[in-house]
Amino acid sequence: MAIQKMTKAELGRYRSTGGYSPYVSVLRDLKVGEGGRATIAQEKCTKQTIKNRLNKSAESLGLKIKYRRSTAEDVVFEIVGR
Repeated sequence: MAIQKMTKAELGRYRSTGGYSPYVSVLRDLKVGEGGRATIAQEKCTKQTIKNRLNKSAESLGLKIKYRRSTAEDVVFEIVGR
């Protein structure tokens, strides 16, 4: 099996981030009902990576986000709760 069990002490050597800092700084200034748009071309990564970064960053700030239907090149989101 490719997965190896680790103890809590072993896991302590690996840092867990509170979010992707550029995203955290943008999300911090948004209020419920506001949102944003990120493009694949500007971020130089996939839609899923952008969503993962947004989710982790929103979680670290105690925010809830909802994704809006968008083009294949964009990720559009709205802050729906704190």
